[in-house]
Amino acid sequence: MKWDGKKWRPKFTRKEQERRRLTAAEDLLAGMNQLEVSRKYDVNPSSVCRWNQRLKKQGKEGLRQRKPPGNPCKLSKEQQTDLRKILLDGAAAYGYTTDIWTLQRVAEVIKEEFDVAYHFRSLSDVLHRMGFSPQKPKRKAAERDEVAVSTWLADHWTTAQKN
Repeated sequence: MKWDGKKWRPKFTRKEQERRRLTAAEDLLAGMNQLEVSRKYDVNPSSVCRWNQRLKKQGKEGLRQRKPPGNPCKLSKEQQTDLRKILLDGAAAYGYTTDIWTLQRVAEVIKEEFDVAYHFRSLSDVLHRMGFSPQKPKRKAAERDEVAVSTWLADHWTTAQKN
């Protein structure tokens, strides 16, 4: 996994992983031992062992890329784009009293806008795949005067620290 500045990404795409498994299979069929193959392709020896077992049972077809597990997303790409815009505009812009998105609120919006039902507990994975992450709002009093706070810090905090 590599960090791209926004989130962790796998080192190789699924196509590249398939190509690597198939070329490793060629080496295994040519007589190279599993430890040499694991060093050559920089993979864990247990992975090469699994590849070799699958190669013996299913042939090269067993090493081909398979469909990823799990159900497909209930929202289309277009709906996800629309949802992203709604979420980025803020909860207050959608009509909520506060500007905080909760999973329950997101589930309500999806039901109202797209007529798709999600249980709020399963939405965190959907939102994560869309690039959102859980955030906790900073707690500040509504009456807080930022100018007074910065003035006090500038005038009194340095003298209080010296004493």
